[in-house]
Amino acid sequence: MRLLQRSLRTLLLYSLILVVISVPVSLFSISTILNGEVDESLALQADQFLLHIKSFAYLDDLETDLKVLDQLSYNIHIKPSAEQIIINKYETISLYDSVESVFRPFRQLSANVTIKGKPYLLSVQMSLVDNDKLVLVIGLVQTALIILLIAGLLLLNRSMSRKLWEPFYITLSQLKAFELDKSRSIEGAMTDIIEFDDLNKAAGNLTERSRKVYLQQKEFIENASHELQTPIAIFQAKLDTLMQHPGLSEKEATTIMELEDTAKRMARLNKNLLLLSKIDNQQFSELEEFELSFIIENLLSNLQSIAVLDGISISVTTEPINILANKTLIEILLTNLFHNAIRHTIKNGNVSVKLRDRVLSVSNSGIPLKMNADTLFERFSKESSNTNGTGLGLAIVKKICDTCSYHVSYRYENSLHIFSVVFPS
Repeated sequence: MRLLQRSLRTLLLYSLILVVISVPVSLFSISTILNGEVDESLALQADQFLLHIKSFAYLDDLETDLKVLDQLSYNIHIKPSAEQIIINKYETISLYDSVESVFRPFRQLSANVTIKGKPYLLSVQMSLVDNDKLVLVIGLVQTALIILLIAGLLLLNRSMSRKLWEPFYITLSQLKAFELDKSRSIEGAMTDIIEFDDLNKAAGNLTERSRKVYLQQKEFIENASHELQTPIAIFQAKLDTLMQHPGLSEKEATTIMELEDTAKRMARLNKNLLLLSKIDNQQFSELEEFELSFIIENLLSNLQSIAVLDGISISVTTEPINILANKTLIEILLTNLFHNAIRHTIKNGNVSVKLRDRVLSVSNSGIPLKMNADTLFERFSKESSNTNGTGLGLAIVKKICDTCSYHVSYRYENSLHIFSVVFPS
């Protein structure tokens, strides 16, 4: 197919080159033919003039008559000449037209003749204005025809290319619109072109396999998460039952409380892993426009009670900003950032949240990191000894930012840990 299109383009290019070259060649040929016709006419006029002069060769005042004839004649001139051999010479000259005050092209025949034993130079002239106009008209007609021909060839090439490549673009548009969680496998239209039929079959098989793998993976993750929640819930219920046992010692109660904290952490870990999987599978595709500052203030008001327990003060400075995104993902993003800031703030410290110029900054007071800051957003990467964390909070933040094309960054300055998220306009 590509070879056929390339051959058509090459043929079109060669045709255009030949057509363009043919214009000056044809004009030159026509001009040469017309000049040849004019030269024959000049030679005939010269012969007739000489025959006419010979019939009056007996007159004694023929020389005077020739002078008068030279002055009166418009296109025939005869003057005495020195004795030199001049072969008949045809040339194109420009003569001044006193009527229209312009120079006109003429074709001239110059020949040496002998009259009554004396040499004369005979010049016969003929205007080329009509010939030039004819050549010009022919050139304009040819140019118009060439333009029409070029336009026709280009339209023909475009039409043929569009028709030839139509099955390819149909398949390409289906591939661009293909979504694993919504689309069916690609079914390209049958064509007379073997290559496109093979492409459609390959694309259909590939998308169908990808869709099946996606559905199987999604089903496995959902089933695994659901099956894990059941034993975790049973485990927590058993622990609650043991906590209510009347003969429980202090040591046993402490052990049970530690197990309950571990069970809660397992539940959160299971929930966060399922959330990451859903984000990877693009299951949060619904978009809506909402005001970001309103959500920030609501989430922080709910976290005030947690911060007060450790004497942490929260300051908020926002400006109205509307974004188009999945609201659930944004709430998860903000909640993880705020929980991370509160969890890692020193006692009686400060948490500051600012939203300005589509940039969200969340800062908290704390000691410098001992770990590498470049690994801060990786899964299960944490420095704190706090067992309540799962090590997935910032990984979820990074995954959401990557999914929504936001830019998240971290820096430490002036004893403050600062996380920044840029929301493109």
